[in-house]
Amino acid sequence: MKIRIVIADDHPVILAGVRESLASEPSIEIIDTAGDSTALVEALSKHSVDVAVTDFSMPGGDYGDGVAMLGFLRRRFPKLPLVVLTSISGAQILAGIGRTGVNCIVGKIDPIAELTHAIQAAHRHDGYLSGSIVQQLEKTQDVALTKREIEVLRMIAQGMSQKEIAEQLKRSRQTVSTQKHSAMRKLGLERTSEIFDYALAQGLVSASQVARGVPDGGHGG
Repeated sequence: MKIRIVIADDHPVILAGVRESLASEPSIEIIDTAGDSTALVEALSKHSVDVAVTDFSMPGGDYGDGVAMLGFLRRRFPKLPLVVLTSISGAQILAGIGRTGVNCIVGKIDPIAELTHAIQAAHRHDGYLSGSIVQQLEKTQDVALTKREIEVLRMIAQGMSQKEIAEQLKRSRQTVSTQKHSAMRKLGLERTSEIFDYALAQGLVSASQVARGVPDGGHGG
């Protein structure tokens, strides 16, 4: 019997690519696709589904995204196995996903065979981490951010510019920039956009507090 799945991603090209790649997999049947958390919940409520495959960063839906969305899905559909398909690379963020109870995570840069394996593992209620995800998690270590670094990350996640942060905290813009980049280096974050996911994963901000689309970095899941 085929594994019935729903796939959710807010990037239409990625969604179409994954759907096309999995279409030839004899053990999997794609029941529906979704572009945000609203459509995902509707699809899962409407169809009989064995596994849900979802992006991590998928703003715009009624049920948020990131850790908040995963937590909601776990509560709303407690018996449904989840697979997170993501492009995020911060080890701390990935660890945050794991703390929601999701133990099947695949990177978007991994071969499609990895996603197939993850879906099959999720269906068996087993865990699965793809190659790129394992590499990132191996970088996880006891990271000691200073209170000032945490403060700067939280304010960036809320959509404040470095100039605004400097004015509010009465520090120089150079100091704020140094604290931002120091924190990113410690956490293994490569892009400013990943600060949003880290802040959500660590509970520094709630999904409703997160501002998307800051000028100095794009946002992708």
